[in-house]
Amino acid sequence: MNLFSKIFNAFKSIRLNDKNVVVGQQLDYLLVSSMYAEQQSAYLNSYETGLSKTTIKKLLEEYWSVFDKETAIEILVDLQNRNEDQYINFVYDAFENKSNYVAILKSNLPAEDEIFRGYLDIYRNLNNVVPELIEENVIEDFAQIKRIKDAAWNYGRGAFLSRCCYETGYLSESEMKEYLRKSFTDLKKYCSTWQEYTISYIFGRALWGGPNNSGMIQIADDLLHNEKSPLKNKKYL
Repeated sequence: MNLFSKIFNAFKSIRLNDKNVVVGQQLDYLLVSSMYAEQQSAYLNSYETGLSKTTIKKLLEEYWSVFDKETAIEILVDLQNRNEDQYINFVYDAFENKSNYVAILKSNLPAEDEIFRGYLDIYRNLNNVVPELIEENVIEDFAQIKRIKDAAWNYGRGAFLSRCCYETGYLSESEMKEYLRKSFTDLKKYCSTWQEYTISYIFGRALWGGPNNSGMIQIADDLLHNEKSPLKNKKYL
């Protein structure tokens, strides 16, 4: 079995906890973590992830540099605050007006060289990501992306990390629940349906993680259509 097949098969299953199940509004809050949870083959319907302590520790430390409560809160707050970027709309405007993109970026972005180059890289990535997502039938046009942005990529990862931090003791249960609630509430500013949530997450993964997102597309399809999925009969956030 080749690497792609292993990854594809790992993404196919829906894991549900048959104990300590979350229901009602709290489940909606929890499901903000569903795309990342499904990536990790974690439970979708409980605060408990179902992952081993070793797996959670590796995820937090090696991939997120989270070693204690202080770094946990720093990362979690940063993921929520990324959606308040005041300059990203100018990058989207430049993408829609390619013939004038230099003037749009230079007149609206900070002059500091490192910051400017960072936003220029986002613009360049859009030129690869958007056509790819249209070709893969994830989106119909850029207008969909301009509204929902990569909000679900940020809120979704933060939501799942908050569950991991709860299991390691870095967050209390009430702190995790509040983080999930706020992530859900803030996500609704960008996405009105769970399908938009999956599109926004895929877009974020493509924008920041590069091409080859067939696995993420399969996850989204599974979450939205698999009979076992808690998202199957949900439409609106």
